[in-house]
Amino acid sequence: MELIEVETPPTLARGTSFVLRHRDTDLERGLEPGELVVIGTPDGLLHAGRVEGIEFELDDTVYTLAVGGRLPPDLARERIEGLDPGRHDLAIHEIVEMLGDL
Repeated sequence: MELIEVETPPTLARGTSFVLRHRDTDLERGLEPGELVVIGTPDGLLHAGRVEGIEFELDDTVYTLAVGGRLPPDLARERIEGLDPGRHDLAIHEIVEMLGDL
């Protein structure tokens, strides 16, 4: 799972979405439709996120990211490192996703 750092975040609230250009990220690869991400803000807040849309322009890729629930740092770190059923409680992550969808 990728960490998307936003420099000048829009109002990040669960249930909202925002547009992000690939060139404004530090990503080494493009994102995929439906991909889960962690969104980080300059003030240290972390949110679950999902790629809701992708548009291609001649010189850039534009993503629409849906904002999910806030994540505590330990859950965000687990998501970024990759969830391993042998080390992580996946039920907690599923609950966070369900709460974000409400």
